[in-house]
Amino acid sequence: MQNGISLSGLPVLAILEGQVALVMSGRFPYGNAVLVETPLDSLPPAWLEMLDLPPAPAEPQVSNALTCPTPAAPPEWDSEARSLYLLYAHLLEPPAIETGDSVSCEQVIGAIGDSGNALNPHLHLEVRVGPSGARFSGMAHYDASAKPEEMTAYCQWRVSGSFLTIDPLLLFSKPQQ
Repeated sequence: MQNGISLSGLPVLAILEGQVALVMSGRFPYGNAVLVETPLDSLPPAWLEMLDLPPAPAEPQVSNALTCPTPAAPPEWDSEARSLYLLYAHLLEPPAIETGDSVSCEQVIGAIGDSGNALNPHLHLEVRVGPSGARFSGMAHYDASAKPEEMTAYCQWRVSGSFLTIDPLLLFSKPQQ
Protein backbone atom coordinates (compact mmCIF):
# COMPACT_ATOMS: atom_id res chain seq x y z
CA MET A 1 0.00 0.00 0.00
CA GLN A 2 1.37 3.38 -1.04
CA ASN A 3 -0.13 6.57 0.38
CA GLY A 4 -3.07 4.50 1.62
CA ILE A 5 -3.87 3.27 -1.93
CA SER A 6 -3.34 -0.31 -3.01
CA LEU A 7 -2.60 -0.94 -6.68
CA SER A 8 -3.60 -4.60 -6.40
CA GLY A 9 -6.75 -5.34 -8.34
CA LEU A 10 -6.82 -2.15 -10.42
CA PRO A 11 -7.72 -2.96 -14.04
CA VAL A 12 -5.04 -3.34 -16.72
CA LEU A 13 -6.22 -2.01 -20.08
CA ALA A 14 -4.67 -2.85 -23.44
CA ILE A 15 -2.70 0.10 -24.79
CA LEU A 16 -3.11 -0.93 -28.44
CA GLU A 17 -5.39 -3.25 -30.32
CA GLY A 18 -3.85 -6.46 -31.50
CA GLN A 19 -3.85 -10.22 -31.26
CA VAL A 20 -2.86 -12.26 -28.21
CA ALA A 21 0.50 -13.97 -28.85
CA LEU A 22 0.93 -15.58 -25.41
CA VAL A 23 -1.07 -16.21 -22.26
CA MET A 24 0.80 -17.33 -19.14
CA SER A 25 -0.53 -18.52 -15.83
CA GLY A 26 1.77 -18.53 -12.83
CA ARG A 27 5.13 -19.02 -14.61
CA PHE A 28 8.33 -17.56 -13.23
CA PRO A 29 9.46 -14.80 -13.69
CA TYR A 30 6.42 -13.05 -15.27
CA GLY A 31 3.66 -14.87 -13.35
CA ASN A 32 0.26 -14.32 -14.94
CA ALA A 33 0.85 -12.45 -18.18
CA VAL A 34 -0.49 -11.54 -21.62
CA LEU A 35 1.56 -10.73 -24.74
CA VAL A 36 -0.27 -8.73 -27.45
CA GLU A 37 1.01 -8.29 -31.02
CA THR A 38 0.21 -5.19 -33.09
CA PRO A 39 1.56 -5.21 -36.69
CA LEU A 40 3.61 -2.10 -37.47
CA ASP A 41 1.69 -1.56 -40.71
CA SER A 42 -1.48 -0.98 -38.63
CA LEU A 43 0.08 1.96 -36.75
CA PRO A 44 -0.10 5.56 -38.00
CA PRO A 45 3.10 6.71 -39.77
CA ALA A 46 3.59 9.48 -37.18
CA TRP A 47 3.73 6.84 -34.44
CA LEU A 48 6.37 4.83 -36.28
CA GLU A 49 8.48 7.97 -36.65
CA MET A 50 8.02 8.84 -32.96
CA LEU A 51 8.98 5.31 -31.84
CA ASP A 52 12.24 5.52 -33.83
CA LEU A 53 12.33 1.72 -34.15
CA PRO A 54 15.67 -0.05 -34.31
CA PRO A 55 16.42 -1.89 -37.55
CA ALA A 56 15.69 -5.60 -37.69
CA PRO A 57 18.78 -7.69 -36.92
CA ALA A 58 20.26 -9.68 -39.80
CA GLU A 59 20.43 -12.81 -37.66
CA PRO A 60 19.45 -13.71 -34.10
CA GLN A 61 22.27 -13.19 -31.64
CA VAL A 62 23.77 -15.78 -29.32
CA SER A 63 23.94 -14.72 -25.69
CA ASN A 64 25.74 -16.40 -22.85
CA ALA A 65 23.69 -14.41 -20.32
CA LEU A 66 21.29 -17.32 -19.77
CA THR A 67 21.32 -21.06 -20.11
CA CYS A 68 19.27 -21.34 -23.27
CA PRO A 69 18.28 -24.63 -24.89
CA THR A 70 18.78 -24.99 -28.61
CA PRO A 71 15.41 -24.61 -30.37
CA ALA A 72 14.02 -27.89 -31.71
CA ALA A 73 13.12 -26.11 -34.98
CA PRO A 74 13.48 -22.57 -36.28
CA PRO A 75 10.51 -20.36 -35.40
CA GLU A 76 7.81 -19.93 -38.04
CA TRP A 77 7.70 -16.15 -37.80
CA ASP A 78 7.48 -13.66 -40.66
CA SER A 79 10.95 -12.11 -40.69
CA GLU A 80 9.94 -9.72 -43.49
CA ALA A 81 7.12 -8.03 -41.53
CA ARG A 82 7.53 -6.57 -38.07
CA SER A 83 5.19 -6.05 -35.15
CA LEU A 84 5.09 -4.28 -31.84
CA TYR A 85 4.67 -6.67 -28.87
CA LEU A 86 3.40 -5.53 -25.48
CA LEU A 87 3.88 -7.84 -22.50
CA TYR A 88 1.63 -7.18 -19.49
CA ALA A 89 3.01 -9.19 -16.55
CA HIS A 90 2.50 -9.89 -12.83
CA LEU A 91 -1.29 -9.85 -13.25
CA LEU A 92 -3.42 -10.72 -10.24
CA GLU A 93 -5.24 -13.70 -11.80
CA PRO A 94 -4.60 -16.03 -14.73
CA PRO A 95 -5.76 -14.21 -17.88
CA ALA A 96 -9.30 -14.92 -19.10
CA ILE A 97 -8.28 -14.56 -22.76
CA GLU A 98 -6.57 -17.04 -25.07
CA THR A 99 -3.75 -16.99 -27.59
CA GLY A 100 -5.21 -15.88 -30.93
CA ASP A 101 -7.94 -13.70 -29.40
CA SER A 102 -8.31 -10.15 -30.67
CA VAL A 103 -7.86 -7.36 -28.14
CA SER A 104 -9.20 -3.84 -28.58
CA CYS A 105 -7.56 -0.67 -27.30
CA GLU A 106 -8.64 -0.02 -23.68
CA GLN A 107 -10.03 -3.55 -23.27
CA VAL A 108 -9.55 -4.86 -19.73
CA ILE A 109 -7.07 -7.74 -20.01
CA GLY A 110 -6.40 -8.31 -16.32
CA ALA A 111 -5.75 -6.65 -12.99
CA ILE A 112 -2.58 -5.42 -11.29
CA GLY A 113 -1.08 -8.11 -9.09
CA ASP A 114 2.15 -9.55 -7.76
CA SER A 115 2.35 -12.94 -9.48
CA GLY A 116 5.66 -14.42 -10.61
CA ASN A 117 8.81 -12.67 -9.45
CA ALA A 118 7.11 -9.58 -8.01
CA LEU A 119 7.53 -8.38 -4.46
CA ASN A 120 4.73 -5.82 -4.60
CA PRO A 121 1.67 -5.32 -6.81
CA HIS A 122 2.58 -3.54 -10.03
CA LEU A 123 2.21 -3.81 -13.79
CA HIS A 124 5.36 -4.96 -15.57
CA LEU A 125 5.10 -3.62 -19.15
CA GLU A 126 7.64 -4.60 -21.78
CA VAL A 127 7.45 -3.23 -25.31
CA ARG A 128 9.50 -4.87 -28.04
CA VAL A 129 9.59 -4.88 -31.84
CA GLY A 130 10.14 -8.18 -33.59
CA PRO A 131 9.12 -10.50 -36.41
CA SER A 132 5.38 -10.68 -37.11
CA GLY A 133 3.38 -13.75 -36.23
CA ALA A 134 5.36 -14.86 -33.17
CA ARG A 135 3.32 -17.14 -30.93
CA PHE A 136 4.52 -18.73 -27.73
CA SER A 137 2.87 -21.64 -25.95
CA GLY A 138 4.64 -20.71 -22.73
CA MET A 139 7.59 -18.77 -21.37
CA ALA A 140 9.55 -19.44 -18.18
CA HIS A 141 13.08 -19.43 -16.79
CA TYR A 142 14.98 -19.45 -13.49
CA ASP A 143 12.74 -22.28 -12.26
CA ALA A 144 13.52 -26.01 -12.08
CA SER A 145 10.01 -26.75 -13.37
CA ALA A 146 10.56 -24.74 -16.60
CA LYS A 147 10.33 -26.98 -19.66
CA PRO A 148 12.92 -26.66 -22.47
CA GLU A 149 10.35 -25.10 -24.84
CA GLU A 150 9.41 -22.52 -22.17
CA MET A 151 13.07 -21.65 -21.61
CA THR A 152 13.66 -21.45 -25.37
CA ALA A 153 10.75 -19.03 -25.74
CA TYR A 154 12.03 -16.93 -22.82
CA CYS A 155 15.49 -16.76 -24.41
CA GLN A 156 14.02 -15.89 -27.82
CA TRP A 157 12.02 -13.09 -26.21
CA ARG A 158 14.69 -11.73 -23.86
CA VAL A 159 18.18 -12.25 -25.27
CA SER A 160 18.13 -13.53 -28.86
CA GLY A 161 18.04 -10.06 -30.43
CA SER A 162 14.93 -11.02 -32.43
CA PHE A 163 12.76 -8.84 -30.15
CA LEU A 164 14.32 -5.43 -29.52
CA THR A 165 13.24 -3.28 -26.57
CA ILE A 166 11.33 -0.05 -27.02
CA ASP A 167 10.80 2.56 -24.30
CA PRO A 168 7.17 1.98 -23.19
CA LEU A 169 6.76 5.67 -22.34
CA LEU A 170 6.99 6.50 -26.04
CA LEU A 171 3.53 4.95 -26.45
CA PHE A 172 2.15 7.63 -24.13
CA SER A 173 3.82 10.53 -25.98
CA LYS A 174 1.97 12.65 -28.49
CA PRO A 175 3.29 12.15 -32.03
CA GLN A 176 4.56 15.35 -33.65
CA GLN A 177 2.44 16.59 -36.54
